[in-house]
Amino acid sequence: MAEIARRTTKNNNRVMFLIHRKEVLDQAVKTFKEQGVKMNLTTMGMVQTLTRRVDKLQTPNVILVDEAHHALAKSYQRILNKFPKTIVLLFTATPHRTGRIQLDQIADDIIVGQSIQELTEKGFLAPFRYFQPPNDFDSKLLKRSSTGDFTNESMQVAMSTKIFGHIVKQYKRIAKGMQAVVYTYSIDSAVKIANEFNSEGISAIEVDGTTSKEKRDLAVRKFRDQEIKILVNVNLFTEGVDLPNVDCVIMARPTASLAL
Repeated sequence: MAEIARRTTKNNNRVMFLIHRKEVLDQAVKTFKEQGVKMNLTTMGMVQTLTRRVDKLQTPNVILVDEAHHALAKSYQRILNKFPKTIVLLFTATPHRTGRIQLDQIADDIIVGQSIQELTEKGFLAPFRYFQPPNDFDSKLLKRSSTGDFTNESMQVAMSTKIFGHIVKQYKRIAKGMQAVVYTYSIDSAVKIANEFNSEGISAIEVDGTTSKEKRDLAVRKFRDQEIKILVNVNLFTEGVDLPNVDCVIMARPTASLAL
């Protein structure tokens, strides 16, 4: 995206970049500057901000939409509809949406990128080793939410409290000393997992949607600087966040969501 923006602004054309998360916006601004994009010809902002100021925005020649599976939302559509003649490029690693409305309703063409396997074989992505516990979760995971994924209540029933201790035990067996991000389904489970790690002398921090921005930024910085080993989160780091030093991902939650 930065290279497309660089070439566009090199020709003195205007670029707009849309995203919905502050952390991703900060990373994008840094990357665009490093890649030599002319920032005086570039508007970069969160969709929540730009949709309120849409009447004051200068017309861009190109709009780049990151995490574009969100682009069907009204806030995005308000901006995109304002500039009907502008070239719009939509980028997403998760083109499958959980609802009924899909991206082909707003895109003229869908260009499928290389698969994870191809990118791994070419050395762009790290190869994965997967480990899974034997489980009887499925018999308890009966209820689905409107998105098609399991409800928090059914996950709570399926994920007995014993599993929080198992997570730490298996981390020590398989990934001891690695920087790990843990994904879980509720604040309560996230706090319990972080406590289990800390009680075993493995430094862990829990962050979720109620965590203040300052505390969240501090947690990410400490994780990047390797001051803490384990970052436990509830649906925060599912897209677009740059954590280059992750050696281990722990999915402490079942899911029926293809995107997730």
